[in-house]
Amino acid sequence: MFIYSRRVGTVADRMENQIPEEIKHKRFDKLKELFEENIENNNQKYIGTMQKILVEGQSKNNPKMLTRKN
Repeated sequence: MFIYSRRVGTVADRMENQIPEEIKHKRFDKLKELFEENIENNNQKYIGTMQKILVEGQSKNNPKMLTRKN
């Protein structure tokens, strides 16, 4: 997710009535909150189950964790 930002030279950049930054941030924060809540609710169904996962190596930041490459 990203907050909309104007791109110079685009049609959208030339449009009048641009949304104020404060409103963009409020909308982004609400969307992020709903997204994270949905993830948390969805993940609840996996508690106590066994799932297959792909592990590609040890985390660069924490040697006690495994990770996948992006």
